[in-house]
Amino acid sequence: MINEFDIELDACPSFEIAAYLDGELDAQRELSLESHFASCGICSAELNHQKHFLIQLNSRLSNESELELPKDFTRQIVANAESSVVGLRGQRERFNAVFIIAALLLFVLFALGAEAGDQFSGFAASIDQTAAVVGFVGRIVYSFFVGVVVVLRTIAAPLQIGLVGIAAGLGLFAAAAVLISKMVFRLRRI
Repeated sequence: MINEFDIELDACPSFEIAAYLDGELDAQRELSLESHFASCGICSAELNHQKHFLIQLNSRLSNESELELPKDFTRQIVANAESSVVGLRGQRERFNAVFIIAALLLFVLFALGAEAGDQFSGFAASIDQTAAVVGFVGRIVYSFFVGVVVVLRTIAAPLQIGLVGIAAGLGLFAAAAVLISKMVFRLRRI
């Protein structure tokens, strides 16, 4: 008898009963399920069982005043949550992870075979080129600022102006550089 029940549940749309009760189905599917419930005793019993459960659940939840929580309930929940937090991994776990990653990398290199050098040589060349460009730009910026400092010291030394004068000169120089660069960009457009 239990086997027949399992077989009929597999053939019946019992998984849609909750969706039917929640009103999540379209009208056509609801009508087909209602006709199925009228002809199938197992699904009808399951529908009644779920309706009864929802009624009991609603009645229990409507009487919230009957449910009293301990005064330190929140503190207990927070303490329980904090005690179950796992800290940082141990030294041995980190070593094992690094070892596994290294082994996988070695496996990938062996799997690539002779082509591995060709694959990574392009990557290494692009890294070298990027480093060269970044170094070149860095040296230009450094040289520019060294030149600015030399010019400002040369101007400030005979005038004996203080830090305020140097800051004003630097601001004037920056404004002039911005204006000149805008003029250059305008001339390039023409």
